[in-house]
Amino acid sequence: MGTQILTSSLKTLEVLAALADEPRGVGASELARRIGGSRGYVHRQLVTLCAGGWIEQAEDGTYRLSLRVSRLSDAAFTQAGLGHRATAVLEELAAKLDETASLAVLDGDSARIVQRVEVDRLLRVDARIEARMPISDTASGRVLTAWALPHDLDALREAGVATAKDEELERIRRDGFAVSLPNPREPTVAVAAPVFDTRRRVLAALSVVGPTVRFDAEAAASAVVAGAARVTALVSGRG
Repeated sequence: MGTQILTSSLKTLEVLAALADEPRGVGASELARRIGGSRGYVHRQLVTLCAGGWIEQAEDGTYRLSLRVSRLSDAAFTQAGLGHRATAVLEELAAKLDETASLAVLDGDSARIVQRVEVDRLLRVDARIEARMPISDTASGRVLTAWALPHDLDALREAGVATAKDEELERIRRDGFAVSLPNPREPTVAVAAPVFDTRRRVLAALSVVGPTVRFDAEAAASAVVAGAARVTALVSGRG
């Protein structure tokens, strides 16, 4: 006889999956209707998940995923070896543009580099793996917030995290890429494009960065967008 399945755990995962499908949260009654359970039972599941920090309740009474869930997607990204599988794309981009190529994910209130390929140049950018970058002015951070789910972006702003303005994020989505803002303390410029999961939700940002004295980020944008599309294909199994 096989090990007995915990149906309560399956129901909890079903609740999380249902919340993930909602861009702006959902009430307990509506959620119970969608997953086929009593309101009281689903409400207890929601209260338990709130206590664990996996979801949060908005002022209007609806429930939504918390940013803590991003740790799971980040871990899945790492454990599934997607950073490793994207290395070939990063290597090609780094060789083609002769600059450092990186892959970053949203981690709490910042963008964190999970994979990087450098070029052997005398003047190069120090972009260490696990390095964290602000999301308001870096190319990767602006991409990750431009395509973030609305309630995730709202949660960041409610927590006091600086982000690009809505009109800037709209322009980034329209262009399909983002360029970093000037930083007098760091004379570099980067361009980034989004990598999507199978549901077309942003999973990571692929970027190339180089010193402003030689790197034309706007000119490199098409190559970076194409590279991000290739990594998206790898994620969906088409690569």
